[in-house]
Amino acid sequence: MKNPLSKYLAENGQLEPQLLEQLAHNEKLAELGRLSAGVIHELNTPLSVIVSAAQLIEREEGLSEFVLEMVARINQEAQRLSLLTRGILSFARQEEAEGAETDLNKTLQEVIAFLKYEAQKRSIKVIEELDYDLTPLAANANRLKQVFINLVMNALQAMEGGGRLALRTAMLNPGEVQIQVADTGTGISETTMARIFEPFYTTKAPGEGTGLGLFITKQIVEALGGRIEVASKAGKGTTFTIVLPLPSSSSASR
Repeated sequence: MKNPLSKYLAENGQLEPQLLEQLAHNEKLAELGRLSAGVIHELNTPLSVIVSAAQLIEREEGLSEFVLEMVARINQEAQRLSLLTRGILSFARQEEAEGAETDLNKTLQEVIAFLKYEAQKRSIKVIEELDYDLTPLAANANRLKQVFINLVMNALQAMEGGGRLALRTAMLNPGEVQIQVADTGTGISETTMARIFEPFYTTKAPGEGTGLGLFITKQIVEALGGRIEVASKAGKGTTFTIVLPLPSSSSASR
């Protein structure tokens, strides 16, 4: 799959100053990601030691209730941090082969786990309405994660005062699956709706957004043979709907 920015360059035939700046920034982020992955990998060993030590202490006899409570908290927090580091490493891994079978629900749940703290911090309740009979997709899991992260983060940022985030998957027909990301946030104005998928268009404050998230999301979805739609009402919330095709052999057998 061609990089969405590369595709944009090919179609427009020129390098805009803003695009040059973004490409340079992306290179820095990629390098930072590689360095961070190495550091996080090294953290996993002492975390494993901490968890094992805490579990051994818990087996000791004669410990006070206070000590048991503290050890349980150490164990719980160390395991939570271990889950977080594994999640970060999964996003830092090299791209999987294009067209590999991907469990849509599992991919979506990994993104939910990754952003769970962000939702809790904003007092947002996450609701999962997933169809567990879905056929695996012929799609790159990391690209799907990029799509879901963009949509979920936008939804969380639209609910500063708390709210509900619903994530749904369903079979539309024998050949397609549907994913919905619905929030109860501020909604999107008609002016913004008309330009929402344009590159570099953003309503966020300077330094808080590049205006590329939804543009890249749309490019990835369309490269997978799918489509993305958005419905919104000011003050009521926004719903993004993605429809993706299933492999022809899978849809034919259903």
